[in-house]
Amino acid sequence: MATLSHELRTPLNSILGLSQLLPMRRLNEEKMARALETISRNTQSLAQLIEDVLDMSDIITGELTLKVSPVELMPSIERAIAFIRAAAEAKTLQIETQLDAAVAPILGDASRLQQILWNLLSNAIKFTPKGGHIQVRLEQIEEQAQIQVSDTGIGISGEFLPFVFDRFRQGDGSLTRSHGGIGMGLAIVRYLVELQGGTVWAQSPGSGQGATFTVRFPIFPQDKGQMAQGISNIDSDSHYIRKP
Repeated sequence: MATLSHELRTPLNSILGLSQLLPMRRLNEEKMARALETISRNTQSLAQLIEDVLDMSDIITGELTLKVSPVELMPSIERAIAFIRAAAEAKTLQIETQLDAAVAPILGDASRLQQILWNLLSNAIKFTPKGGHIQVRLEQIEEQAQIQVSDTGIGISGEFLPFVFDRFRQGDGSLTRSHGGIGMGLAIVRYLVELQGGTVWAQSPGSGQGATFTVRFPIFPQDKGQMAQGISNIDSDSHYIRKP
């Protein structure tokens, strides 16, 4: 709760301070534009944090539901990259892609899949220093579609790696840490991946050596019987949360 309060208060203080300055009209045009951009960025940060809290509440109580349909992965990845590209450019990060357009669709929730991709990419941007690289790969391995997000960031220590997907767990949990967040993004990724019949894991050579997150989903079955069974499996899982 202390960490959550800190993460809510930091952007809120910025918004309140700047919103009090604006009516005084003491800012020139350039500073006014910068202030409005800062308010917008911090408002988005607050909104995302609140959405994460609500999602985690639904996950814990077993109330999260999925709208299942065939989903093309390549367009979903491209949309997620387009959405976070400005954040990557602000840190002069290069995003490289190796996307196989021939990968078959998967059976899942398109909006939740977008959330998974956005969280993984945002995580890579957050923990990669300026001038670094992020690589996104999409390929099909037998009957599974595989997505990998790799970065040249701060990496994950061997001690913390087994707990990286646990909710409210962080490599540095202090309030003075250099990276924000309350440790929910990757936990939400794990739950959403597993609810859609997939698996996710992280790899890292160690601190300072980057990290790779791999997600695999079963491809969309062509047989109608298998298709119906796959939808049934996901629908039943969407209301059942396996506790860590």
